[in-house]
Amino acid sequence: MQKKVLCSAVMIACCAFAFGCAKKTQVAENLETPAAVAAPVASASADTSSRQSSASDLRVGNAQMGMNTVHFEFDSYVLSEESKEILRQNAQWMKANPGANIVIEGHCDERGSDEYNMALGENRARAASNYLVSLGVAPESLRIVSYGEEKPVAMGANEAAWAQNRRAEFK
Repeated sequence: MQKKVLCSAVMIACCAFAFGCAKKTQVAENLETPAAVAAPVASASADTSSRQSSASDLRVGNAQMGMNTVHFEFDSYVLSEESKEILRQNAQWMKANPGANIVIEGHCDERGSDEYNMALGENRARAASNYLVSLGVAPESLRIVSYGEEKPVAMGANEAAWAQNRRAEFK
């Protein structure tokens, strides 16, 4: 009788372990790829700021969706007047597409520690989100995530590359 109880206990423990690990792996995959729903990064070209957006523009990437990236100065999450104008245009698109759920990704250049850049990226995404909410965008449609320096759009250790990487993108 004790053997059956012991075997049953071992089998229950193994099943709980196996199912418990499977759930953790699934959650970890979802957390590590928050942009998986939004798809890979698409770089915005210079001519996207003059595009007219429509509901059919809701596709992969930010420029195709009628949204443009905002950039920041070194070591800053303060929105410039140019960034505020871009965010006003993005807010118009968001209000015209109220069903859209937007992820605002904060990014940094390679300078600074990983921890510092993660915090700075979050502050950049939060600054963009707060400004959009002040323009009337529904806060529940916005989510922020920081990638720090993990996803550069420009390679190189020079000011031109760093300036492109200091950004908030919309997915």
